Amino acid sequence: MRRIIGLALTVLLLWAAQVSAAERVPLRVAQLPLKIESYMVPSQNVRDSLEKQVDRSLHVPLNGTLKAVEYIPERECLEAWEQITAAAGKRVKAKDIVKPLAEKLQADLVVLPILTGYEQYTRMSFRWDRGLLLHSYAAVQIVGYDRQSDEVFRKGTSRRFDDEYSAAGEVSQLAREAMDDALRDAAIHDRVWKWKTNVK
Repeated sequence: MRRIIGLALTVLLLWAAQVSAAERVPLRVAQLPLKIESYMVPSQNVRDSLEKQVDRSLHVPLNGTLKAVEYIPERECLEAWEQITAAAGKRVKAKDIVKPLAEKLQADLVVLPILTGYEQYTRMSFRWDRGLLLHSYAAVQIVGYDRQSDEVFRKGTSRRFDDEYSAAGEVSQLAREAMDDALRDAAIHDRVWKWKTNVK
């Protein structure tokens, strides 16, 4: 009997969520792919991993039912980006493009992750009692626009390692940590969850 009641409540809640979703105007999100501005280019696996971190920060559970967020197709975002940058010139900064991009795409939130630093090399220590030394550096910026607050934001962070070799000092690991910090500083997850949905 409890299982039947639980199932009935679940169905009722899903129905209520669908009715509520039909009355909402979803948050339109333009998520651009990772832009590489570093001297060294990370492997495809690292790039995919960094983009998944951005995906998670924008993720809304049960969005297929709730319809709280509408993700603008990447192809549309890139086409609009190319049109705006072509008109603005090659030296235009990302922070100067995100608001016009939001207007062109009718986006409520624009998110552009940029890998600005990515380097790693090893060298031998001059001291006999130390092994191979690892130097690594990673830096990430999150540039975006939030229509609700009419705010262009740019948050960046970096990580550096200079010590005896350790897996924790690998540049790929530093890049992931920097991406987490930059997403947190830019409050990407909070911007999605604080969106006040409009009622038609």
